[in-house]
Amino acid sequence: MSLSLKITALSHEVTDGDNHRYLFTDLSLSVAPGECVALMGESGSGKTTLLNLIAGLEPIQQGKIAIANLSLSNASDKQLSRLRKQYIGIIFQQFNLLSSLSVQDNIEFSAKLSGRFDENHGLTLAKELGISSLLTKFPATLSGGEMQRVAIARALNAKPQLLLADEPTGNLDKTNSEHVVEQLVNLAKSKNTALLMVTHSLDVARSMDKIYRLVDGTLTLFEG
Repeated sequence: MSLSLKITALSHEVTDGDNHRYLFTDLSLSVAPGECVALMGESGSGKTTLLNLIAGLEPIQQGKIAIANLSLSNASDKQLSRLRKQYIGIIFQQFNLLSSLSVQDNIEFSAKLSGRFDENHGLTLAKELGISSLLTKFPATLSGGEMQRVAIARALNAKPQLLLADEPTGNLDKTNSEHVVEQLVNLAKSKNTALLMVTHSLDVARSMDKIYRLVDGTLTLFEG
């Protein structure tokens, strides 16, 4: 099964005390199976909120998000949970590793939930990401860059059909960043996975098929 993402006329308002403002208005975006799309924009422009809306982690206020023809606005909590569990991989900016589990158990967690657990696949990912020596360690003992690579391995291990990545190279040096982005793109192309990546790095963004910028609530295709 290959999942496409289609966003139509999406608007989202946030409230800060008595102040109301729209993070974005009338936003539309499509990501096809096997397509890699980068999303750039200033801090606070709404990039992470957009990923949360796509993942069904925040309610849609106006507009429509459809994943594999399922409209998230009309989906039940059970349907959204199943969608995340079985088809969507999320690389969070804050990693969200489970502190009580070892690195290996963290990497295997999502794959076991999705019913696509393959021990060899997880071990191969760990080797490719340079974290094989960390498998018996726990998240509290890791550096930020190490936790980031564990989070990436966990998301990839479940073989998602839609991968949402929020600054997946933010804590990595240039060499590791290039390696991780190459892996994410290769996965998307080889598995026909739709990839939407938030990044602040134009170098990282240029590895994608398309680059969009979110500025003052408006999404525009970046040419350059």
